[in-house]
Amino acid sequence: MNTHAAHISMLEKAILEVLAYTHIFNHPLNRSEIFLRLSVKHVDASTFDDSINRLTTSGAIQHSNGFYFLKNSASIIDERKAGELRAKKLMRTAKRMSGIIYWFPFVRGVFVSGSLSKGVIPKDADIDYFIITKRNRLWIARTLLVVFKRLFLFGSKKYFCVNYFVDEGNLEIPDKNVFTATEVSTIIPLKGTQYCEQFIAKNDWYKNFYPNINLPKMPVSNPGLMKNFSMLILEPLFFNSLAEKLDKDFMKRTYKRWTNMYGQGYSDTEFELAFRSKRGTSKNHDKNYQSRVLKAVEENVTRALEGVKTETINA
Repeated sequence: MNTHAAHISMLEKAILEVLAYTHIFNHPLNRSEIFLRLSVKHVDASTFDDSINRLTTSGAIQHSNGFYFLKNSASIIDERKAGELRAKKLMRTAKRMSGIIYWFPFVRGVFVSGSLSKGVIPKDADIDYFIITKRNRLWIARTLLVVFKRLFLFGSKKYFCVNYFVDEGNLEIPDKNVFTATEVSTIIPLKGTQYCEQFIAKNDWYKNFYPNINLPKMPVSNPGLMKNFSMLILEPLFFNSLAEKLDKDFMKRTYKRWTNMYGQGYSDTEFELAFRSKRGTSKNHDKNYQSRVLKAVEENVTRALEGVKTETINA
């Protein structure tokens, strides 16, 4: 390890960790974005400037056109700008599709997550939605949405990737690490004011990782005519005894399908993390980004200090 690495300060390490995370996705940051995502708080501007300049001078990080990054490549700056334009266009689609998702029985809140929630989206990326449902009705809501996608969107996930659900009794994310903290701190609430605010309140642990980020409150809005119709007319059609049976059955069938499709490629622990299937939680992350990202962040920090370039994982 080089001399600078042996004397790196806590603040410098925090700056490196921020860039090591976004480096995985070829995403350069400006100074204010780095400052906001520091894991340390009460940092004055001059100390921050000294630290980031020291890292730049040492070669641990690179700087060009107002952006900082680990890989010395101007093309990632151009890609970020192109990704921002794509994100602005896709957000209009996401808002429209979130309205459709919200109308479905037992859906209580809808967020945009993933790349789009970061304001920059790669080519061919999906729009990811994080969905809150009524207690013990998650798997009915999920199944209805999947059926809709297959029948009317021909199975395409491009604008309708519904891969993470929690119900109103399981709002707190159990996995608390830099990956989940990043997702929580960037998630964008679109529908269901009450439930979205409850989710954010339950997951304020993200401040242990990002103490400088304060999520804005969601504007208060009424459910609307279509949602009221769904809640008052459609949901009662699922009698309690029938709904209980259906919800459990859909969960078992989905878990069995995922096991058959992906079970051979994961250990039991990895499979539970990537395909969490409980009464109040459904997660389908077949590429298991969480584990890959956490490992890559550590490697990127080490290699940045050693002046070694590293490849990014495919998004």
